[in-house]
Formats: sequence, structure tokens, C-alpha cells
Amino acid sequence: MVLIEQMMGMSRKSLLTTFIFFYLAITTQNVWCQSTSIKNAQQQIGLNFDNNFFLFNGDDGYYTNGTFIKYSRIQRKISDKIIKRVLSVELGQKIFIAHSRKILPSPNLTPGVPGGIDQIDRPIAGYLFGKISQAKFYKNRTLLELGISAGSIGGNSLGQNVIEVWHQAIGIKDYWNWVWNYQVKNEFGINLHSTFAHSLLRQTSILQLTPITQATVGSTYTDVSQSFLFQIGKLRPMSSSSFWSSRLATKESAEENLGFELFIFYKPEIRYQIYNATIQGGMFSSDKGLVLSDINPIVLAHEFGVQFSRPRFSIRYSMTFQSKEAKSQFFNQSHASIGCSFSY
Repeated sequence: MVLIEQMMGMSRKSLLTTFIFFYLAITTQNVWCQSTSIKNAQQQIGLNFDNNFFLFNGDDGYYTNGTFIKYSRIQRKISDKIIKRVLSVELGQKIFIAHSRKILPSPNLTPGVPGGIDQIDRPIAGYLFGKISQAKFYKNRTLLELGISAGSIGGNSLGQNVIEVWHQAIGIKDYWNWVWNYQVKNEFGINLHSTFAHSLLRQTSILQLTPITQATVGSTYTDVSQSFLFQIGKLRPMSSSSFWSSRLATKESAEENLGFELFIFYKPEIRYQIYNATIQGGMFSSDKGLVLSDINPIVLAHEFGVQFSRPRFSIRYSMTFQSKEAKSQFFNQSHASIGCSFSY
């Protein structure tokens, strides 16, 4: 119930900002794409930014920032059952803080402002990683993606450095950054990733329903999740859709990439956590950090979004409302994402 109230409490300002954002993007892209050839768009660069700020409701806590850059390249099909393969390389960083970016070092220093180490209700952590993966798109509307990632939590993640630069840019004083003295300790980790998805509806360009099963096994994250993707609008098949980063084509299949997409989507998810090093500390470290927590095994999430794409360009905005990952958290968490990609 609290999670639903959090979703309903989204401000009108966020909806208006999203509308303006997409209106400008679409009108600009209509002009630009008229003079752009779609042939041989075999490579793609994608950027994605996660932040509480993009909700425009004043919240700033828990999963506070994520930055990702992804390069993808199409590979030729390897059998009659596979439409295309896409090889991707990604570099990303996630940053996690307590329920507020403004926590004083000691309690009762300023009325109404939280203070003291007890207010660090979620372990402070950054995670910097690189990932390589391959997605196979089958003719029966199925996706199978396998990948491996390697990265580090702790000071090596550069989470504190990014937060300090960002706070300086927006005028937040340095003394709020004392909580980073209690971040989880350094540990390097390797993780294996898998995604399986199968679109249920045949020959539809208006509505699609897709169950998605994901699993991660490693020393940083170990979990399994099941989600269900609802899409409504002007859609393309999974093998040539911007949602799945598959709007790439070989010379022989360039025509399949024609047209545009514009759709809204909703993705509820249930995730079972087994290990989360950003909350529990490094799996193999004896000194994990001063502020840690047990994980909540079951995590629920609801993602709402809208996406627009042309053959060479895609833009996306979504909001995610999620239950508590750590047992020590005071509140549920939420963030918004803005992403774009360019194919060439």
C-alpha cells in the first residue's frame, strides 16, 4: 500500500516535464531523420542516466544516481532460427546513499534535520563496472542474452568522487559528505548475467505482452527476477525494437528497420535477492565496512515509461517505484531514468 501511495504521489510537474521533453525530441528528430539514410546502421551508442532528481518531487536518497554508456554491434545470424545477434559492451556506475543527502554528523544540531550515524539507514556504496554481453533474437519472438561483468564496490568505485563533484555543482556544502567515511569497503567482483524473454502476441503492432526472466550469479550480486512487460502504442517486433536495443540491421536486412516507434510501457517485477554487496559488503572481505545491513529477500518494483524511436535515434523516460532492498531502510525508494541511443 505504501508503494502504491508513493507512485500516486508523483507531481504534475514531472508529467509536464516528460511531455515537453518528448515533444521537443520527436519534433527535432522528425526534421533530422528526413535527411538521414537508414542503411547499414550496424552499430549503436547508448546513454542512460538514473537519478531521483528526474522525478521532480524533491526526493534524493537510496539509489541516487546511475550513469551508463553502452556500445552495441550487430553480428550476422548463425542459424535459420536466429534473426540476429547483438554484441554489447557497457561501462556503468551506480551510487547508493541513505534516505537523505542531508544528514548531519550528530543528532539535534539543527531542529528538523536528521543527524548521527543511526540515520544512515542504507549502507553507503558505489559500484563501478564493465560488462560484455551477447543477445540472440529468435524467429519465435524470443530473446536470450548472456553476459559477464566485473567491477568494484567501495572507494575504487569512485562513487564519493562523483557525489562530491555533483554536490559542488548544485551548491550543496561539503560537510554533508561525511557519510562517505562509512561506505562499504573495496572489493572486486565478477558476475554472470542471463535474460530470457518471449513475446506472447503474434503479428501485432499495437499491444505486446512479454514475460522476462533474469538471473545474476556472482560475488557482487546474486538474484533472480521475474517481470512482465506491457507495451501499448506503435510497436515493432522484439528483434527490431528500441526497447531491446535491437534497431540494428545488416546490409541485407536494412529494410526491416524502417518506421518509427512510440509506445508507453509498464513493467511490474518481483526479485529474490540472495546477495547484494552494496548492502552486505564484499562477499570475501573480512572488513566489510562499519555500516551494513541484511537484505530483504523479496523486492517489488513497478516501472512506468514512454519510448520513441526512429531508425537511427531513440529516446526514453521511465519512473521506477521499488520496495526496500535493505532491512534497515526507513522508506521505499524511487528514481527516474532518461536514456537515448544513436545508431550508425
